[in-house]
Amino acid sequence: MYDLNEVRTFVSVMETGSLKESAQKLGVSKSTLSRRISHLEQALNQPLLRRQANRLFANEAGIKFLPFAKKMLNVADEGHKAVEELKDEISGSLVVYVHTTLLRGWFSWLMFDFLDEFPQVNIEVRTGNQLSQEIKSNDICVWVGEPINDQLRSEQIGTLSQGLYASAEYLERIGMLKHPSELNQYAWVDTLKNEQNNIVLEHETQGDVSFDLPKSRLTVDQYILHAEAIIRGKGVGLLPHYFAEKHLKRHPEVFVSCLPEWKGKSLPVYLQYPFGHLPKKMHTLIQYLREEAKTFY
Repeated sequence: MYDLNEVRTFVSVMETGSLKESAQKLGVSKSTLSRRISHLEQALNQPLLRRQANRLFANEAGIKFLPFAKKMLNVADEGHKAVEELKDEISGSLVVYVHTTLLRGWFSWLMFDFLDEFPQVNIEVRTGNQLSQEIKSNDICVWVGEPINDQLRSEQIGTLSQGLYASAEYLERIGMLKHPSELNQYAWVDTLKNEQNNIVLEHETQGDVSFDLPKSRLTVDQYILHAEAIIRGKGVGLLPHYFAEKHLKRHPEVFVSCLPEWKGKSLPVYLQYPFGHLPKKMHTLIQYLREEAKTFY
């Protein structure tokens, strides 16, 4: 078996006729070149070169071996080029972590469209609302809320505004809300295990209002369950407008907006991906996500 560095050294010396010149060309020392030539001659079990007037020339064995050596290098270079070109192909597997809030109505459709456009790509989707699983350095994450993985590059790609929602039946029974100060009189459906005891609602002209959260008999960690609790008349809850609008398109009038002029704290949407040079498949999906996330602004 021949070492390609030794074969490359032999071909270079045949082209230059000089160890010194070949050493400069290949960026190694003369002693390294001499050692490579010796190893190659040992592998072939006969000498390949002869010295004459401070120049190196191929002997009969070297002359016969030279075209084969060049062919080996050409094949190796073609193989290397073929592998390098894979970096420019949009193919292979990707692992994407997606927050449950973004799954239905956004990422699910985006995912199918992306797979249709790039049939050589495979996507493994992992969903959740907490990054309890370890995200590897070659994964992509689309997250709602502040990112918690500092091993990945974080880029905010959108913002989800929030508002108050309740079922029409519940409001007919309890009475319509007229101001955030009345919320203490209503049952509250908490979401995503809110660790704060109060929330802030914002108004364009009346400023901000902070109020203590009523005790919630039901606390859920997924917006689909949160919406279901609101639909069933369990109380008032805070939902991202984007999620609510998508839900209402599928199931009209299951709940209504309360105090639409008041908004809850906006939720940032982050894209996380590895640092450094990225494969084209990953770069393409990231750009795809950036474009599709414009709907959140």
